[in-house]
Amino acid sequence: MGGPNGALAGRIQFSLYHTWYFKNQVNIRDGLPVIDLLHGGATGSSGGQPEHQIEAQAGVSKDGLGARLIGKWQSGTEVFTGLTNTEQLDFGSLATFNLRFFADMGQQLSRVRKHRWLRGMRVTLSVDNLLDSRQRVTDQTGAVPLSYQPDLLDPTGRSVRLSIRKLFF
Repeated sequence: MGGPNGALAGRIQFSLYHTWYFKNQVNIRDGLPVIDLLHGGATGSSGGQPEHQIEAQAGVSKDGLGARLIGKWQSGTEVFTGLTNTEQLDFGSLATFNLRFFADMGQQLSRVRKHRWLRGMRVTLSVDNLLDSRQRVTDQTGAVPLSYQPDLLDPTGRSVRLSIRKLFF
């Protein structure tokens, strides 16, 4: 509540996270080989464990109006397939950005005085996967296997959402 503007002071936020995996192995049971998720092993169809994952967040808000941008990146992985583990699938790196704008109408004091029904209302416009990024998967020949077509891996792609929330007092 401090500062010259009190509760109406603006905020700027920034954060950066880097996750670095040095070892990630799965032992299903004794007697079976250990699955090394960082070096060619996988437990599902989305590839192995990316060695690096970075997330950056930035936000600004003032007087109930704000915006937030979240960027995520992960390094590529490779998975060895086939009966003898001689075939390879390369899962490319992936970067996505999400953007959100919001208006907390309850903090717009001049508007709330004129229109009491705005009290407790929040309007949000969000865009997920802003650049419509898709992970690219190729086999050892450079072709994209049918099961790993970009539209099958991420059928939604970019999505835009408008939400209105109203609290009744």
